[in-house]
Amino acid sequence: MTESGAQHRPGRWVGGIIFAVGLAMMVAVFGLAVTAFFQVPEALLSTSRKGSEGLARPLAAAGVQIGFLFVMAYVSSLFTSKGLELFATARTKAAE
Repeated sequence: MTESGAQHRPGRWVGGIIFAVGLAMMVAVFGLAVTAFFQVPEALLSTSRKGSEGLARPLAAAGVQIGFLFVMAYVSSLFTSKGLELFATARTKAAE
């Protein structure tokens, strides 16, 4: 390996680690989304049996949960793309 390639090896490692962290965050977000997909309808059905006055709280909680899921998905995609960008930049610099 050339001296230039050896200098950019840490950049590839850091990019790969950041990519892996972003990917793990995405998997966690999708896991939480699947969990919410089953919990929210169950909560809505249990409150609809009690009457319509108890329906606002589960709907608001579901809205907040969906908002947090969107934010977490966006942040994890930023991590993933930044990791790929760092890896590609280090790999390009190593090739020069």
